[in-house]
Amino acid sequence: MSVDATSVLGVTAQQDMFLKLFMAQLQHQDPEEPMTNAEMVSQLAQLTTLDVMNSMNASFKEVLKLQMLASGTDLIGRDVEFTYGGLVYQGTVDSVLPEEDGVKLMVGGNEVALSSVTKIL
Repeated sequence: MSVDATSVLGVTAQQDMFLKLFMAQLQHQDPEEPMTNAEMVSQLAQLTTLDVMNSMNASFKEVLKLQMLASGTDLIGRDVEFTYGGLVYQGTVDSVLPEEDGVKLMVGGNEVALSSVTKIL
C-alpha cells in the first residue's frame, strides 16, 4: 500500500512554492531593513513543520489501512450482517480485498465494503 501519488505531488508543489516565495522575499527585501535571523528561522521552521505534518499524515493513512485490513481478516469465516442499497443482508466472509480506498470483503460472491458491515453474527 502506498500513499496517494496526487497527495505526494501536492505536498512537493507546496514546498516548491514556499521555497520560491521565500527566495523571492530574500531577493527583494529592503536592504535598509533586511529580514532578521529570527524571521528567517521562523519561516524555515514553518516549512519543516509542514513537511513533518505531511509525513505524519501519510503514516497515519498507512496505519489506518493496515488496521482496516486486520479487521477485515479477522472476519474471514464469520457471518456478518451488512447493508447494500438500503437493504440488509447476511452472509459469510470468504476473503478480504485490500483496495486503495479501503477494504472490501467477499461475502457470497459479492464485494462488500468493510464500512457496510453492521453486525458480526
